[in-house]
Amino acid sequence: MAFFVRLAFTRFEKEINVKTKVLVVIGLYLCCMTVFAGAKDKTWDGWISDSKCGAKGASADHEACAKKCIGAGEKPVFVTDKDQKVVPISNPEAVQDQIGHHVQVSGELKDGSLHVANVKMLSQKGGTGSGMGDMH
Repeated sequence: MAFFVRLAFTRFEKEINVKTKVLVVIGLYLCCMTVFAGAKDKTWDGWISDSKCGAKGASADHEACAKKCIGAGEKPVFVTDKDQKVVPISNPEAVQDQIGHHVQVSGELKDGSLHVANVKMLSQKGGTGSGMGDMH
């Protein structure tokens, strides 16, 4: 009798071990897919302002002030159209020619800063384009 109990228990252990391995592999696959999916560039509409004025500088009237402040050492920031969120730019050289302008930026948010991959000029009227609500 003990032999049959041990045999049944051994089969049960093997089944659990196989199921555990399968679940671990599936979990790792899903984690990897999430990481790779999150690495894609996203696109937002907004303004290139300066860190001193922030969202107050999200207009065409602010261009000269933004250029002056950035020339004096302030950092360029991106201000979203939708929610006026102010986001630091990790590579300011990418937006050097668009300071004070309404733009569409493509890039990646990393450690609270936007790494700009591409910049496209938009109408200077502003708008209600996509915000960065997913970037808290």
